Amino acid sequence: METNNNIETKKDNSIVKKEKKIKYNKKIVIVGSGAFGTAIAESLVRGNTRNNKIILFGVNTLEINDINKNHKNSKYFSMKLSSKLFATNDPKEAFKDADIVLLVIPSAAFKIALTETVVPNLTKPAYFVNLAKGFDYEKKDILCGTIIKSIPKELNLGVLKLAGPSFASELIHKTPTSFVLAGYTSETANKIYKELLSNEIKIQPTDSIEACEWLSIMKNPVAILMGIVAGLGYKMNTRALFFTKIITEVKEALKRLGLNEEQIFSPAGIGDIYLTGTYKKSRNFTTGYSIGKGDKVTKKVLKKFATVEGLRSIEVLLEISQKDKLGLKTIELLYNITYKKEKPSLAIQSYIDKF
Repeated sequence: METNNNIETKKDNSIVKKEKKIKYNKKIVIVGSGAFGTAIAESLVRGNTRNNKIILFGVNTLEINDINKNHKNSKYFSMKLSSKLFATNDPKEAFKDADIVLLVIPSAAFKIALTETVVPNLTKPAYFVNLAKGFDYEKKDILCGTIIKSIPKELNLGVLKLAGPSFASELIHKTPTSFVLAGYTSETANKIYKELLSNEIKIQPTDSIEACEWLSIMKNPVAILMGIVAGLGYKMNTRALFFTKIITEVKEALKRLGLNEEQIFSPAGIGDIYLTGTYKKSRNFTTGYSIGKGDKVTKKVLKKFATVEGLRSIEVLLEISQKDKLGLKTIELLYNITYKKEKPSLAIQSYIDKF
């Protein structure tokens, strides 16, 4: 891949423009200029030892200008970004000759972004890596399935999932962070993961993409439940009790879905559930904590956390659990609290009494 840099030189008191061609290894496009998209892009730029061309694509003009002119994304971070990080809101510029496309966008906008922005501007086949969590709620499908259905076969070299315990605010400050890069085949994951490594990003390649997608879906609702337990004032013994129960149930659910249950022990499993379900930096945990603290689900809480992925997943997960007999009792408990408006303290105590 080649790109042109214009260099001005003086000759005989006149300016002559020379064109220098730079050959890149791969062109990597990060779709989504929010906190996590920016953190991933910044990390890849800092650790770019493979001479890749890295572009951050977003639709927010203020964020794009801030990144390019001020080397900051002030909406999310106070720190300076690398001067080498380039952002654009021009889809033609972003996706032309793209080799790897990282999708860091909310699940609600996922399909529209693919069909209306990404696909029309691709000029050659590429690999697609999903970093989003949640469902295609309309089709009740995992997001890797949405990618396969939305990208024409002739433009799709492979679909992958990048998942693991990661806060954007820590990753961007060079905190070592582990991920799983899962494909439908080990060959695909092994081919791509080295392109996404950096000084702080550590990656385990695997072929268990559907297991990792389901883990990403389930970890957000259970983080809300862990937050409720903490907000109610239960100490670490009880919180560990719920954590253990959740891990056991999720592992069994993967098995009943016919997926690789051993992924529960990966960064995408226990790692992500632990991080999301125990720290106040997690929006899902914080949502649950607010519910537990007030011992009720209020409209104010739900409105404040309207964009929290876990809230949208509860109803769909319960429906799938009951239909496919996944045995997710903790999701049923959470549904009773958030949808049936059972008093959290009574529901949690009743659940504990059944142990």
